[in-house]
Amino acid sequence: MSPHDGARAAEDWLTLRRAADSQARDRGASGLLELLMQHLEAHGAHAVVVVDVGAGTGANRAYLQARLPWPQRWVVVDVDPRHLEHPDHGDATRVEAEVATVGHLLADLAARETDPVVLTCAALLDVLPTAELEALAGAVLRHRVPALLSLTVTGHVELEPADPDDDLVRRLFDDHQRRRACAGPEAAAVLTALLEAGGARVRSAPTPWVLDADRSHLLRRWLDERLAAAVEQAIASPDPADHLRALTAWHRRRRVQLDSGGLAARVHHVDLLVLPD
Repeated sequence: MSPHDGARAAEDWLTLRRAADSQARDRGASGLLELLMQHLEAHGAHAVVVVDVGAGTGANRAYLQARLPWPQRWVVVDVDPRHLEHPDHGDATRVEAEVATVGHLLADLAARETDPVVLTCAALLDVLPTAELEALAGAVLRHRVPALLSLTVTGHVELEPADPDDDLVRRLFDDHQRRRACAGPEAAAVLTALLEAGGARVRSAPTPWVLDADRSHLLRRWLDERLAAAVEQAIASPDPADHLRALTAWHRRRRVQLDSGGLAARVHHVDLLVLPD
């Protein structure tokens, strides 16, 4: 899940979600990381260059750096220069750029690097326009780089207890993600189809958040962000008044449940591992 204002995510949101992201990846995607390491070992890796696209405040590097067994050089790419200033990027090379330009970056690295290059991202694909997904797929296929693409939302959310208006919120939120020609909850499927059509092998693994009373701060923020996106979408709908009343009542019920410790959510994500043919 990404905050409703799109790719320029708020720093406090990125900080708040770190622990849940790491837990989801440890629980669901460790097998993909093992396959990536096997691929790199088979190609004689003694060090790697890791390109982190949409790097944010460095959570993806913090997660992967300790789990990759080789010396690493990191290149962090983000459209927001404020994120690139974050100290968690350490000694990484910082590149202020959009996803559409990643192909040029990979071409430059291929020309001057002898170590294998790995492309990675986290919590990015669902906020990208479809044209940028196409550019990303093209870059991965053209330069034959392995890619580990983590924590893409799928649109599937399970709330306990269920509520009659959960489906309305889901539809409005998903439609909000599809604005600006984004693939939203279909992003992983769209990218997988593009990559497989180009001959790459794509593996996937579920990486859901599990949010309950132990992660009440993140669950509260997730509810508020979900409501904000749904409200923005409802205002543009044919029946804004009815939708807004339903959304306000839904949020009120959910906040009461949260405050009493009686609300839990399973927010589904998927991780993708892309290996050259």
